[in-house]
Amino acid sequence: MTLDSIPKRILDQGDRRPDAAAHYVKKAGVWRATSYRSYADEVKRVGRALISLGFEPGDKVALLGFNRPEWVSMLVGAMAAGGAGAGIYTTCSPSEVAYIVSHAEAKVLLVESVEQWQKVKDQLASLPALKKVITYRDCPAIDHEAVLGWDEFLALAEGTSEERLLDRLKALEPSGLATLIYTSGTTGPPKGVMLSHKNLTFTADVPKSMLDLTPSEVSLSYLPLSHIAEQVFTVHGPSSFGGSVYFAESLEKVPDNLKEVQPTVFFGVPRIWEKFHAGIRGKLEQAKGAKKALVTWAQ
Repeated sequence: MTLDSIPKRILDQGDRRPDAAAHYVKKAGVWRATSYRSYADEVKRVGRALISLGFEPGDKVALLGFNRPEWVSMLVGAMAAGGAGAGIYTTCSPSEVAYIVSHAEAKVLLVESVEQWQKVKDQLASLPALKKVITYRDCPAIDHEAVLGWDEFLALAEGTSEERLLDRLKALEPSGLATLIYTSGTTGPPKGVMLSHKNLTFTADVPKSMLDLTPSEVSLSYLPLSHIAEQVFTVHGPSSFGGSVYFAESLEKVPDNLKEVQPTVFFGVPRIWEKFHAGIRGKLEQAKGAKKALVTWAQ
């Protein structure tokens, strides 16, 4: 019997609700949907491609980029192949990126852009475990033997059967490593927090039960996916209740995207609420006459 895990839940969503929208990305001014069937298929292709690259159970991938489907598919595909992902904040310096890639012993690194690639390019000699760097779909081609574009990477899936990947999925154990979360820590370099498959499925079920979440929920993904809280609301939670996730265009576009998407579920850290409060308060303070009197009375 296959263990209840995040990759299994996504594959199950693909079987039960194949045409439902799993996530949306805005392209040319239009929000374009990816179905749960396509999402599940990409997760399986990523897992198979990783195996074709020599990815073994217990191996890790590192992820360096803003919230996009590639980030999520790589994370879950690595889990399905018996490994784990380690997210890296996009603001990390080259030395910080190299530290996490090295500490996690990542065999594969996903980067979103040429700029992020530049952070690791000159560090490759000091990262012997790192075999390949994969780029996002829209990243310009990078001429380097260690780099593969997203479509080139997915094409490697042809070298591994789906049955082989499913065997890896069936071999997962509840206490097995599913993801690494690199915290800032109070002293010294970031600490790699080891989270198991059981930890992720349990945590994903908490907001589902507390908030009575259903497949009709809509959310906006915008906080760093290297943080476990955003992973819960972008990856692990939706795989459990089947909601739709919109990937924000950028941090700067979050206010506009919120108006367009109108999420039913919105997760924010204290700093986000402080910014909202400051923005609203600033506008209210510009009120004059009767409006000002009404605002003062309401407060």
